[in-house]
Amino acid sequence: MNTYDPVMSLTAATALARFGLWWFEDICDPLDFATHESVAARYDHPIAAGEALFSAAEATLLDRHAGLRRTRDILLFDPVHCYGLPGYLRIIDTLTAAGWPRRAFWPHGGHLFALHLVAALGLGGAEINPLAFHPFHGPPPALPVDAGRVRLPDLPGIGFELHDDAWQAFRSLDR
Repeated sequence: MNTYDPVMSLTAATALARFGLWWFEDICDPLDFATHESVAARYDHPIAAGEALFSAAEATLLDRHAGLRRTRDILLFDPVHCYGLPGYLRIIDTLTAAGWPRRAFWPHGGHLFALHLVAALGLGGAEINPLAFHPFHGPPPALPVDAGRVRLPDLPGIGFELHDDAWQAFRSLDR
């Protein structure tokens, strides 16, 4: 994650191009806008960036200097790390005002909070990882993935309640 230098970034992009990945993510240091721009100029498939940036000011720098393409690239800002929901909303407002479509936003986080934001804000999708962010990881068993999609739970809350491990962790805090 974010470890390729300028040469390795282009080498990886060249090697991955033939696979037509959904996106190439976390290419280089998140503030190495010159490398992002270099890869974007040579890699035709979508690039995903923003996961390790946390403010509207950083998002603006990414937009201005990383060569990302509004028609195909993905913005993966993490709403929890972006100073919470208000900070995440500032990023969305800033970048949509600059011409980014809402479908470009795929909140990072690996949990159902991101999925709820997608539904509430009309975003492109949610990056949900079934193997990371324990105990909030992936969709709970009650919400299986079907053709790459997960339905929202028909229950109050934001979905943590459906993860037995997460619910037990919350309950243990009350002791």
